[in-house]
Amino acid sequence: MSSTVMPKPSDPFFRDAKQYYPVTTYKFSRAGAFLALSIDNTKYGKGTLNLTTCHGNRVHSQASDGNKLFRIFPTFEGKRVPFATQQTGPAELVLHTRHGDVRFTFASYTRLMAEGDPGMGLEWTRSANHYESLRPRQDGAWESIPQSSCPLCFKGLEGSGFTFENSWNWHDFKVAAIDGFTTPGPDGRFTLAVDEFPYMVTTPAPYGTYAEGKADMQADWEAFLAKYPKLAEPYARKAAETAYVLWTMLVAPTALTPRWMMQMFPGIIVSQWQLVQNGVALQDIPDLSRSLLMAPLERQGADGQLADSYDEAELAVGGIKPPIYGWALKNVMAHHDLGKEWPREDLEKLYVGAGKWAMWFMKYRDDDKDGLPGFDNGAGTGLDEITPYMDGVSMATPDLCAYEVLNFEAQGDLAKLLGKPQEEIDGWYKLSKDLLDRMLDKMWTGEHFVCLKQYTHEPVFTGSSLFYIPLILGSRLPKDVLDKLTADLMREDHLLTPYGIASEDIQSDYFEMIGTRMGSGAISPPGEVFILTGLWEGGKKEEAKLIVDRYLGSLMEKGFPHYLDPINGDGSFPGGTWCRNAFTILARMVSEG
Repeated sequence: MSSTVMPKPSDPFFRDAKQYYPVTTYKFSRAGAFLALSIDNTKYGKGTLNLTTCHGNRVHSQASDGNKLFRIFPTFEGKRVPFATQQTGPAELVLHTRHGDVRFTFASYTRLMAEGDPGMGLEWTRSANHYESLRPRQDGAWESIPQSSCPLCFKGLEGSGFTFENSWNWHDFKVAAIDGFTTPGPDGRFTLAVDEFPYMVTTPAPYGTYAEGKADMQADWEAFLAKYPKLAEPYARKAAETAYVLWTMLVAPTALTPRWMMQMFPGIIVSQWQLVQNGVALQDIPDLSRSLLMAPLERQGADGQLADSYDEAELAVGGIKPPIYGWALKNVMAHHDLGKEWPREDLEKLYVGAGKWAMWFMKYRDDDKDGLPGFDNGAGTGLDEITPYMDGVSMATPDLCAYEVLNFEAQGDLAKLLGKPQEEIDGWYKLSKDLLDRMLDKMWTGEHFVCLKQYTHEPVFTGSSLFYIPLILGSRLPKDVLDKLTADLMREDHLLTPYGIASEDIQSDYFEMIGTRMGSGAISPPGEVFILTGLWEGGKKEEAKLIVDRYLGSLMEKGFPHYLDPINGDGSFPGGTWCRNAFTILARMVSEG
């Protein structure tokens, strides 16, 4: 897939156009870019092509067009013509018309370029919002500043031009319409550059040619793919597509988001624990992995709490997701020497920040001070509508205790790597061992784990997969506990289904998958990843492999949906990255053996 170029269609209506990538499900973009081309239908005469943005200001604003900045039409001799869309390769999107083609590439993550065959052109149009104006700039360039987004500079190249119709209306205090057209050069062709600026338009970087821009995009993609994990069959056949999804959904640092981050869906930055999971999935690109792992710590409160998510416009601090740095670091440090790959400054920041986050739960989510932390509601578990929280009562939970056991152990590992005093190193390891002992003493019944309601310590047990997330501890669990949990998990048609591990026993009276419900039945990425990596590390590789094959096979067959129906195998919400990073982590695990 990395170098494949789709053949040009021979059918006059382009019905035989083969797509390099499911572009209608995702978008056409490149790593780092906030801009993208979005097409809803690739068939002739049926598609709507838009330039979109995933900048937070625009995504969260009340703009009438949402994240759409411009609608784009191909033209022939100045008139709009119908088109079909084909992504011909990793670095080019083509609009086919009966008169000729228009091609797009991202020359950099802030520059979109287009070129057209003789007679072909582009029209860019959208409705104007209050205060919006169009400004001619140097050398025939034009500046447009969409509401709640970054300024754009349009410039015709190689003898061609670009012009907006400037229709400023003083009474409305905006332009009456925004309509821009390419104009051909002496050879009848056009080349256009659209640059995004963090502040108002100044002098763009040297343009180069369209071919040079396309080569740059291709080279960046191939460099990324070369460092993506080498997967065994059958996973290998979806490796490049998965890598391409993750590559196109990365966004570069901005003035308000100082690290590289990942989108969950186009325009929606992932939550802090998903950033960490992506850091594990992409660990073989050390600088990128470090950025993803460090990004949550850029928005850490003085008391240690991490923002649930953030972008340039929003800081979500009214909720939390689980602390999983320990799980992540144990995985990454098993493959990489962070002392050699990371700057000392970042290692120190990680050590302090991850430690404060781990201790936050012991200080602020253990109200009865029994040494067992918990969550206030199901959303805190990251699984949302899980059945243990049907009463809405704060509880100590075995999943959080398991995460914390790994957090404290990994803190000890980091302390050792950083050369901290032995007393400090031993202190972290003691916290880990003591919490594991308390968890087993208070939460393990001999048959299963339970939650404990705050203060009353009333046990709660349901058909939820939450009670099996302690399998993340793997070999740290006593053999009898590991064996019992594994045996119960492997019972067919309860949590184990032909498609993976359900979040609620499918025979439970509380099983429900209406709408976007994640935790009362659906098969979702985090539960699969944490349970299966723990089974594997604990020596239950045969069991883990069976479930991995079911889950990843279902993802591949169903087009990588966000959730899977554990009974029918149906998928929902395609187009996200969470299932793609889960695929990467689990496929790598079993490929390594």
